[in-house]
Amino acid sequence: MKKESKYKIIELTKENEQQYLKKVVELEDYVLQHMEKQGKIGQLFTTGEEGIHEYVESNSNHVMIAVNREDCNNVLSAAYITQGQVPFTYNDITKYFKYGSAYQEYVKSKYTPEEFEKSIKEVYIEKICAYRYARDCILQYDFYQNLKDLYEDERNSLLLKKIEEERNNPENQFHEKSKIRENINVYMSKYMSEVKNDQDRYEQFYWVDFNYLQNQYKKENNKTSHNLYDSTMSAYDKILEYQKYEIYDKNHCKDISKYYTANTDNTIELDTYITHPDNRESGVARILVLEGLRKSIDKVLKNSKSNKIFIVSTLHEDNLSSKYVSEFFGLKDYLFVNRRKGRDRQVHICGIDKYKISEYLEQMEKKIAVLYGYNPNNIEINYEEQIDILKEQLEYEKEQLNCLTGVKRLEDGKKYEGYIKGKKSKVELLQGKIEKVQNKMIDNKQEDEKYNSENVDPEL
Repeated sequence: MKKESKYKIIELTKENEQQYLKKVVELEDYVLQHMEKQGKIGQLFTTGEEGIHEYVESNSNHVMIAVNREDCNNVLSAAYITQGQVPFTYNDITKYFKYGSAYQEYVKSKYTPEEFEKSIKEVYIEKICAYRYARDCILQYDFYQNLKDLYEDERNSLLLKKIEEERNNPENQFHEKSKIRENINVYMSKYMSEVKNDQDRYEQFYWVDFNYLQNQYKKENNKTSHNLYDSTMSAYDKILEYQKYEIYDKNHCKDISKYYTANTDNTIELDTYITHPDNRESGVARILVLEGLRKSIDKVLKNSKSNKIFIVSTLHEDNLSSKYVSEFFGLKDYLFVNRRKGRDRQVHICGIDKYKISEYLEQMEKKIAVLYGYNPNNIEINYEEQIDILKEQLEYEKEQLNCLTGVKRLEDGKKYEGYIKGKKSKVELLQGKIEKVQNKMIDNKQEDEKYNSENVDPEL
């Protein structure tokens, strides 16, 4: 099962960063140019030298690369596996699954009526304090040094003016990569976790605005606390409204409640996986993801109190290569979201019970060993297991081929022809592999029978 590959797998670290970092950046740029020449616009956003360097410096992210075995300076593929993001910022994918009335009812069900009423009011007031902290940090950074001389409504007006400028800018529109939007959430999360030590309730009640709070009071106490409202709350609620997401087509995620407990503490993101288009090695992206997952899962198991580990990814709906990699690792539930203005994304996710993690990793190792020949630990996989893995993958490839063929009939142009050709080739390859393993199993069985017949004890 084990065979020598043309590449070797290493992690980009502080020790080897000088040797490989620029090579990874060059690979990103080359892959992007290649995709754009094929008309695949918006399907890849490069991380860049500074971003990759931050991953390397971080203790919670892993950059795995494949380099040519004969020329170690030749980087063939790269994968970034990330975790530990700040809640509700751009890279916190779990926020998409903790949104809407169903989630709010789920949170409510975890409290007694008295506890809920108390918590919702406490957290909303804490969030207003967190917003004020975030607002002032942003304004001070922008050289408003004399904030102490400004009234609350003046500070709110300054920040809202900046946000409105972004919203009116066609190239920005206060989308998820807005610097102001990101900083608001970073500073608010910092305040709630470090000052208030109330991160869990902050995540649960993030979307609570004054109207929701007011409606709850009407339901529970038949009274309304009008006196709570002021210009700061008005400004915060407006910003919260601007940040709401458009989530649609939930048909591919039948039970979204399975992911309500996903958060930045227990979730790992398959951030990016790219392969040099001129030096493709079969399965190398999956191999890099697996090696990165091992490292990330080990950290989550040590640090998270959650009973589950979640794996997530986002991708452009036309980026089928990334879809296939995500689904290979079990991320088959997904939503469609408007992640950045005009840039819809599929958000893929799966959850694994902690006690099943070893089983999950072992199954991934076996799949990759059988399908791509990567078996560094030389694990034994019997013929029956090999056939089961090959047949499962064959059914998946056939299913995807049928989908592509059906879509192509509805589409003008040839954008799926390359994928269709690739799928047909994989179907034929898998069918051939299944036949080979079946023949080996038959030959092995015949040899065993022959051996047993020749070595029967005549006394028996």
